[in-house]
Amino acid sequence: MKKLLFLLLAGAVTAGTADAQKMSKKFSFGFGLEGGPTTGTISSTYGGAGGLTLRGSYHIGPGFATLTTGYLAYFPKSISGASLSAGTQFPIKAGYKYIFLKHLFAMGELGYSTFTTYVVNTSGGSTSFSSSGFTYAPAIGVQFGVFEAGVRYESTAVTGGSFNLIGIRLGFNF
Repeated sequence: MKKLLFLLLAGAVTAGTADAQKMSKKFSFGFGLEGGPTTGTISSTYGGAGGLTLRGSYHIGPGFATLTTGYLAYFPKSISGASLSAGTQFPIKAGYKYIFLKHLFAMGELGYSTFTTYVVNTSGGSTSFSSSGFTYAPAIGVQFGVFEAGVRYESTAVTGGSFNLIGIRLGFNF
């Protein structure tokens, strides 16, 4: 019984020390898988998106300053008379991840995205159209050690409308 109590106590101290070291770590790098449905004007053309993000974080105050980039592929809906292929988005965003309580966070990012739409033409090849614009992405989530899960909204304003996505991000920060 004493050995079991000692092992539990040693495990709790070790876990507490490891958690404290993660919070005192100044710089971290992570990646995330994300995806979700589109909203707004883009939802008539694309049903959803999925991709990978890379994020660098620097511990400042009660949270982390972030720099995020990645790749999202947008999946087309069936549209009569059009041979639409996937769309792609490459965002570059900077922001701040504020840690509430021990595991909850709120995050806001601002940046710039390039969105490319691919259309299959009559000769079998493809034609692409690009547009770029201001991107913003608020998010809320939970973080347990290196694992992070969040819900976010991302909007990119381009000429003639905006590309909007409600996404879920599952990330790992090292």
